Amino acid sequence: MRRGFTLLEVLLALTLMALVLSLIQGAYSGASRSRALSGAESREVHAATVALDRLANELASAFTSTASPFRARATRFVAASGFDGWSTLTFVTRLPSLPGSLPGGEAEVGYLVERDGDGVPRLRRRESRDLDGDPEEGGIPYEVLPHVSRFEVRCYDGTEWLEDWDTEGREEEPRLPLAVSVEVAWQAGGGEEEERILRTSTPLYRAQKATP
Repeated sequence: MRRGFTLLEVLLALTLMALVLSLIQGAYSGASRSRALSGAESREVHAATVALDRLANELASAFTSTASPFRARATRFVAASGFDGWSTLTFVTRLPSLPGSLPGGEAEVGYLVERDGDGVPRLRRRESRDLDGDPEEGGIPYEVLPHVSRFEVRCYDGTEWLEDWDTEGREEEPRLPLAVSVEVAWQAGGGEEEERILRTSTPLYRAQKATP
């Protein structure tokens, strides 16, 4: 005589199956979230590395000049410490030419941290080919790194590292810093716990040539 399953046995089997499926789904969801977070962090590290490499190259070619018959306005190098560890940096440099893009030449470049409409602090870069002598004007800022918790700039005068520097009205040598140190930190994946930090220190060759 063949005996079938009771209702209790069927319910127990279905419960066990649902439990196993929920465990499998939880493990898969966790792995997917970890993979997505790891990918986002890798992209952020890459973006920060590219931004600092570009900034270092631009700083290496930074220069200042006074007004002359060949140049209507004097150019400036300005680094200013700010609230929340957010410095601002503006300088004039010579950019290399890029195939299919703008030709190389002199440009005013600025880096600053601004909050977007959602309150997220973002490191932005702007570039202007109009050397108007005003470090806060010109160019259209665009984002290079989100969720920035710190952007600190320090300038070396041969003796100490300074948080603020402005070539306007600076009479002692060097007018340009001999080197610039930049540190950027951001919250990994947009979170509030893990912080990633990158640093770079770059000599300014024009300043070193002008210093005996």
